Formats: sequence, structure tokens, C-alpha cells
Amino acid sequence: MKKMARILSMVLALCMMASIVTIPAIAEEDYREPIELTVFSELANFAGEQTGWYAKELKDRFNVTLKFVSSNLDPNAYAAGVSAGELGDIINLGDMGEHFVESLKAGLLYDLSELDMTPYTNLAGTLESQAKVTEFAKGATELDGVWGFTFDIGHEKDGWSDLTNPSYALQVRYDAWAKAGMPEVATLEDLPAFLKALQDAVPENEGGEKVYAYGGFSDWEDCVMKFTWDLMTFYGYQEFDFMGVNYATGDIVNPLEDGSLYYRALKVNNELYRQGLFDPESVSQNFDTYSQKLAGGRYLMALWGWIINQYNTNDRAEAEVGFTTFLVGDAKPVMQTISTAGGNRLWALGADCEYPERAMEIINWIASEEGIIVGEYGPQGLTWDYDENGVPYMLDFGWSCYEERKETEMPAENGGGTFEDGMNAFNNTIYKLHQNALGKEYSYHVEGWASYAERYDSNLSKAWQANYANGAANGVELYRETEQVSIAPSASITYAKAALSDDGNAKRAMFAPVMKQFSWQCVMAETEEQFEALWNEMVTTCKSYGYDDVAAEKLVDIQNCLDFIEANK
Repeated sequence: MKKMARILSMVLALCMMASIVTIPAIAEEDYREPIELTVFSELANFAGEQTGWYAKELKDRFNVTLKFVSSNLDPNAYAAGVSAGELGDIINLGDMGEHFVESLKAGLLYDLSELDMTPYTNLAGTLESQAKVTEFAKGATELDGVWGFTFDIGHEKDGWSDLTNPSYALQVRYDAWAKAGMPEVATLEDLPAFLKALQDAVPENEGGEKVYAYGGFSDWEDCVMKFTWDLMTFYGYQEFDFMGVNYATGDIVNPLEDGSLYYRALKVNNELYRQGLFDPESVSQNFDTYSQKLAGGRYLMALWGWIINQYNTNDRAEAEVGFTTFLVGDAKPVMQTISTAGGNRLWALGADCEYPERAMEIINWIASEEGIIVGEYGPQGLTWDYDENGVPYMLDFGWSCYEERKETEMPAENGGGTFEDGMNAFNNTIYKLHQNALGKEYSYHVEGWASYAERYDSNLSKAWQANYANGAANGVELYRETEQVSIAPSASITYAKAALSDDGNAKRAMFAPVMKQFSWQCVMAETEEQFEALWNEMVTTCKSYGYDDVAAEKLVDIQNCLDFIEANK
């Protein structure tokens, strides 16, 4: 039906063009009918039609409108798409797991080998990733074909994946730390006392609102509680579904084992809650609400380097106010490295995509240097530009967009609204941002530009360097100089995790919501006794649903991954 509609629309357009004899014909290479493409995403934090400046870019360049369907915002979106026999035109899956395999078996993905890929020159660097996806798909389903490629692909392997602010780190408000008398945090269990000192020092934000040491949200979870789990990254662990793996040491965390690191982290968060340090609204708020509170100065600790510039601004930095990287004394946080085969998030097309060439044209642009920088920082010439040597730099208006995206109004000719209103809704990459652009001496990410170093050579960074970091220039350099870091080799990203068996999927579907619900309840327990009772009930219930069987499947896959890493050193 869709293909027939497309044919009819093309016939109608041709008839209209033929009938208007007084208007010069539009050159074929310049003519594009307006279309709408649906993006199904397990990564987007937005649903609906892309608006604002990014929508204007896509409209002007491709005469295309994007409509996002997000399973982050609608947990039933994936099941509804499968039931309808169609997910969308462009598809972003969170990993090559159950949904990828199910989508393949249901015939919902487009085989890119049916397309002439030669025009999409910016995707040449995805060939290794395509092969990885193809190999995994064939092993899981026996289906041969090119089903897409992954994200965060490196041009060269094994470089550190962060430039200045570590993706996984204890990020703390330096101003609160300084006012609190510069306390130390020796181990995970010291966090409550450390953060209480900070919250006592800064009990309110600039607007007089209550400040919490820590807070989170629940809409990125389907099993473990992320704002507990990610405390484990301080000790080098990365998620392997609900399990944890330190790829530098080979150590594994099974969360529901007695005394596990997950149990310890839950207890720490419960202690924070009982002391009034953990935001009690966390369980019911989403990413947007969390971001607003972080940007508004209502949290003193964050877990990710990529989020701190929602609060850090140049003016605050000059006043020595803002987040900087800290280290737990006995910790070695994880540092990922770059893989030429990419990670496991997937870019694909839907099997019923009416306009696969148009969709691939957009994806090809997203993979270009221009498309990457525009997609992150806004329109060239308005927010950023190239200097006389062809090196990108941020314009003054671009800094406003970068640092105050919620408040910065975009010109009407660029789509209007705030910068945040128009941000690229994909929340996904093709090539790793924190690496040099192909064949260049500068990175795609602004943190690797000279203009960034100049702007953030601030009173805040100088105070942090002098009083905490022993002169290290930034958080990544602190990791290098202290050697308090767990480096995950790129092979850990290249490895394609095995899909669970049907029995494993069925069991996981039963215990995962229990694990999520009870994890939050443990954190919100009013007493230590209540915490222990809830923990024991969670363990008992999850195990009655087959948790141990699924964990055993995961352990086999983890060992295969560790063997793969060893073989690819």
C-alpha cells in the first residue's frame, strides 16, 4: 500500500509539472518532493516531529521532516511496532540484543545490500561495523544480509574515548567542595559523609530552591537502577546487561550475589536518602526533569562528564563555581577506548521504508564532518565556523547555545524556539565524537578545539588544578597522571554480545521489572532493617523467576567476550 501511494504521488507530481508550461522545469537533480520519515528510536529522549533549527537544516538540505517514536517515552512503542509489522523508516536500537534479533526474524529491517551504497561516501568507515552486524545476525538468525551498522565508530582503534571530561567519573561541584573545607572521599561508603558536608555548605541554589547532593531518574532503566549501577563505574565496571564487567581485570559483578558491589551501592544510596541527600523525586522524574534540576544548580554530584556543561558556564567558571572531576580514593574508574567496529547501538532502515535512498542520504550527511558538527552545535556561520586555516571554532552565539541551551533563542530564519527545542533528537552518533575528524588535527567534539581550551582556561579550572588535581589540566589528564583508571580495550566494544535464548528472554522479562522496582524501594527504605527486608525479597523473587539461569547464560557470554579480548590484544 505504501509503495502504491509513493507511485501515485510521483505520478501526480509529474502531471503537475507537465501541466504548468509557463514555469521553467526544475532540474531533475534539484527536485525533491517533500517527505516525512519516521524514526523509531530506543535512544531518543523526544517523541514527535523534530522542530527548530535541526528541523530547518534537514528541510533546507533534504526537504525532509522527521517524526520520532521513542520507546524511552513510550515503553509500548516497540511492541506496537512489531504488532503492526512496521517500526519506522530509520531505526536506532539500543543494542544488538533481543529486539534486533526479533526484528530480523519478523522481517522488519531493510537489507542494505539491496541498495547501491557507492553514493554514500561518508559511510565508508562503517564497513567493519557492517561486517560485525552481519556476522552477529547470521549467527543469531541464519539470515544473511547487511542490516545496518553500529555507533561511536573510530577511525583508529584503542585511543581513549574522552578528551577532557571523563564520561564515567565522580563529578562534584568544586565550589561546594571548597566551602565544605575540601573533604576527602576514600571509598564508596564515604560518599554520604562527603556529600553531607557539601550539601551543608550549599543548601540552596541561586533561586533559593533546596539543593540535594545527588539525584536521578528512572526512564532509562528496565532492570537494574542506573543511578545505583553507575556508581560501580567508579571501580571500572561496565554494563553487560544487568551484569558488570571490569575489562581491565576480568572481574565480574553479579548484582544479586551476597555483598555484591551493587548491594554496596544500593546501601550507599539508601544512606544518602535517609540523610536527606538523595532527591526523593528521582523515582518519578524523567531525564528532562533531572537535566533541569542539574542545570538549575540543585545537584552537587553527577556521574557523567558529558552532562556537566548543562550547569557549567563561563560566568560561573570565572567565579570558581561548577562541576569538576574527583576520584574516590580506592577507585579506578572505567575509561572506554575507541573501536573501528563501533559499539552495539544500531543504525538501520525499516523493511518498508518507502524512500531508502532519501533516508540513506540523510544518514550519510549525519556521518560527514559537517553533519556531525552541525548536529551537535548548530548551524555553521551562526553558532560555529571555520577559521582561515580551516579549523573549527565556536562563535559567541554558539557558546550561549552550548552553555545555556534552554534559554538561548534561535533566530526565526533558523527555525526559532530555544536551542534546546531544536536539538538533534537522534541522541546517537555514527562516528565517535571524541576523536580527530578524518584526516584532520582537530576533533569533531568541541572539547578538542582550541577555542574550548581558551574559554575554559578559567578561574574554576585553575583553582581545581591547584587545590585538587596537582596541576592536571582536566579530568582525563588526572586519570592519566594518577593512573587511577581501568582501561577497557576496544575489543570489549567490538565483541557482539550473544542474544539470550527464548527461555532466557522469558525469564528476564519476569524478573527485570521486579529488580528495578525493588532496587528503588531499597534506596527509599526508611530504616536499615527495611532495606535488608526489601533486598532479601528482591533476591528471592528474582531467583524464583529464573534469575540464576539467565545470569548463567550471561556468564558464558562474558567469558567469551573476555576470551575475545585476550585473542585480540
